[in-house]
Amino acid sequence: MADKFEVKIISPEQLFYEGTGTFVEFTTVEGRMGVYPNHIPLTTVLAPCVMKVHDSGEVKKIEISGGFAEILKDRITVLAESANWK
Repeated sequence: MADKFEVKIISPEQLFYEGTGTFVEFTTVEGRMGVYPNHIPLTTVLAPCVMKVHDSGEVKKIEISGGFAEILKDRITVLAESANWK
């Protein structure tokens, strides 16, 4: 089984998504980024994008209007200005 990490996406209205992932793709103000479990700790500013959460062969697509992402070895927490399913 591949390594997984926790993924939380929080909007001002709610905890939008909570689950696991094996790979997460998104766009920062610096450019596109992909994150696997055990990534070095990092905090980054998100640009408007479609975030893709890969898990068990499934890809969940979430429209993010901007915000922040905290990346730790075992989890990613996204504080989004808004989040909607794509």
